[in-house]
Amino acid sequence: MPMTTEGREHSASTSKLPSGIDGLDSMLGGGIPEGRVVLVLGEPGTGKTILCSQYLHWGATERNENGVFIGMNEPKSRLVTEMRDLGMDLASLEKKRQFGYVDATEVRRIPEQARVGRIPVGGKELGLAIVLDSISDLVFRFPRIEERRPAILDIVEALQSTGATCLLTSELLSTGETRRLQPEEYLAEGVIMLRIVRKGVRTIQISKMRGTKIDTAPRPFVIRDNGIEVLAREEVYA
Repeated sequence: MPMTTEGREHSASTSKLPSGIDGLDSMLGGGIPEGRVVLVLGEPGTGKTILCSQYLHWGATERNENGVFIGMNEPKSRLVTEMRDLGMDLASLEKKRQFGYVDATEVRRIPEQARVGRIPVGGKELGLAIVLDSISDLVFRFPRIEERRPAILDIVEALQSTGATCLLTSELLSTGETRRLQPEEYLAEGVIMLRIVRKGVRTIQISKMRGTKIDTAPRPFVIRDNGIEVLAREEVYA
């Protein structure tokens, strides 16, 4: 398994939070570096929301951690229903106060509220893990790159200020070796990319992750009845 090091000077002391997805944790050298903001980037339908929900669910059920899901493109009822079908009972976790949902669907429609750092969370104490899904609708409000970058920076800094380990999702706007990197890829401290390379074949690739050794090769993954399973020992063939 080819491994590269991101931020070697921190790798020895940075603690990890397991994602709850064994193959992904293997690629990450044990888990997501604690306190980082990690971008989950992918085309529509690749499983970004599932991956993030799985991360929060596993942390709550296996490590007794609290988590917050900030939803910007779907209501809580839909998320709870879809994840329940994959074996994740978010409603029960909410009753135990281990899971909180912040409905931010209106923010993408109101220009004066286009800064995620200004979203009220109703006095809820943010947990060790936060998911923001997704910034794409918000980002599209800023077609000019010089406007988009400060908006994304505001989001990243707001998440960093919580001290939590955060997953931030966004749509992959282009593919191929000549594609231009999106501003959020530069600003996030880690990037996990999900793709559908051909019919029925999904891949996951870690393009960067500060503070840990990573496997940078694209690896196949599948979505089963209990969520995402990464086949970390297999290669993707053309």
